[in-house]
Amino acid sequence: MREQTVAMYCVLDDLLRFSRPTGTLPPASGRRLTDAQVLTTALVAARFFGGNLVVAKHYMEQHWG
Repeated sequence: MREQTVAMYCVLDDLLRFSRPTGTLPPASGRRLTDAQVLTTALVAARFFGGNLVVAKHYMEQHWG
């Protein structure tokens, strides 16, 4: 499960970085999570926890800080 979570995050992070239009500002620095982290949590919830976002959020906090 850990390897799949890392793979999901890497793919999403790369996709979001490469799909950002050239010349746009980076996301605001005051955010606590990146877009890739939010999307990874949603995919982890769907894949491993039957869509339960609360359990997936807890898993991500425990394993990834």
